[in-house]
Amino acid sequence: MRNATVRFGAVLLMAAAGVVTGQATAFADPGETPTPTPTEAPADGAPAESPAPTPTENATEPSADAPAPKKSTAGGHEVTYTITATSDLTGNISYIKTDPPSMAAYNANSSEYLETIRVPIGGGQPLVYTTTLADPSQWALVTASGGLRINPEFHCEIAVDGEVVVSQQGGSGVTCSTRPW
Repeated sequence: MRNATVRFGAVLLMAAAGVVTGQATAFADPGETPTPTPTEAPADGAPAESPAPTPTENATEPSADAPAPKKSTAGGHEVTYTITATSDLTGNISYIKTDPPSMAAYNANSSEYLETIRVPIGGGQPLVYTTTLADPSQWALVTASGGLRINPEFHCEIAVDGEVVVSQQGGSGVTCSTRPW
């Protein structure tokens, strides 16, 4: 009987250790991942770690009937990305900051063209990022995501040369793009 009690105690101890170890890794912080400082960073927050873009919720594709943006005098188009949420949270924002020469170049090294930041978002206060793209109808893209117990209801817009060309409403994530990705 004593041998069975010792074995049962050992199994119980191992199970408890497994639960404790599992919880410790579940709450572990992977640490900060350095990212390049965005040239168009918001005034109220600094970038921290780089998140992976997430799938969209309630997003629709841009219309094929959308007019092509007019060429600006500087040789490129001013692209303004605007993100809002209904709640205060830390969001993961990604946007195209420079035109890749091709989709193959983008796929080979997306971080060279895609700015990804983690930033605090105030409910109802827009985050605005501005860049210049030679071909915004091909490359303009912004995503936002973040999680709360209450749906933050993200909203995004892309304006090209001052004219809004895409506007989307989402739940815990949203994507605005001038073409299907």
